[in-house]
Amino acid sequence: MPKVPAAILLLSLLPAASAAPGAEKVASLPPADAARLNVDYTIAFWSIPFGHTSFDIRLTAAGYQTSSHFETSGIVNAFWQSIIDASSTGQLSARGVSPTLYDSYYRRGEKQQRVKLTYGPDGLPITFADPPYNTRKYPVTDTQKKDTLDPLGAATYVLTGIRETASSPCGTIAPVFDGRRRYNIEFTWLRDEPVKLENGLYSGKAHLCQLHYSQIAGFKPKILKEGRALPPAYAWFADIASATAPYGHYLLPLKLWSSTGFGTVTATLTQMKVGGGKGA
Repeated sequence: MPKVPAAILLLSLLPAASAAPGAEKVASLPPADAARLNVDYTIAFWSIPFGHTSFDIRLTAAGYQTSSHFETSGIVNAFWQSIIDASSTGQLSARGVSPTLYDSYYRRGEKQQRVKLTYGPDGLPITFADPPYNTRKYPVTDTQKKDTLDPLGAATYVLTGIRETASSPCGTIAPVFDGRRRYNIEFTWLRDEPVKLENGLYSGKAHLCQLHYSQIAGFKPKILKEGRALPPAYAWFADIASATAPYGHYLLPLKLWSSTGFGTVTATLTQMKVGGGKGA
């Protein structure tokens, strides 16, 4: 199996893909309507599944509610059995996405960790961790936290189709603070190309983009050094039409992949449900 950090990196790219805050568009949904998007991904190494992750987004005029679930499976459970559940709430605004609350719960064997981010009027996140961890050893300053998104707030941003320009269809930079670490996910659009998923879920044009994980603060020096040497990751993004989406479509990662010295780690879309209207 691949080194765990490589798999974690690839997973972190999936929910964090977005354009930077400050997009010119303003999302708008009819007050009586609701929109819903549910997607699942299978995580694999050398085409052998070892986990899955899912995202569920509900959009109303009052804001968004996004939840996610990640769980390992198969042979990887013999040495790294993990489950992560998370949720995020906030509003779509002229700023793009304004998160209000992020709550995550991580379990690995007997180890458990809960992290909550609460956003005040100034937009700065306040971290609650149980058990608490030392944030002074590798600090993240308030300046570095300013105008950042929680991981699921960033996921909401990309999946709802909020992006900066037509020339950057995958976005440019996602500034993320997860309660302990501050990093950017940076995107470079390479080209559009035809894509057909082997599972038959999608066939059509997709945006091919390169993703770079840029660590900023909250990391050990060794991890910062290793991060600069991480291999590039790539993703196919597709526009999925929906009459109830804020901009008439969702922007979905179809597949993400990164090659390591041991093989290629992939995350592939395996389920997609698009809903709207009352009771969505």
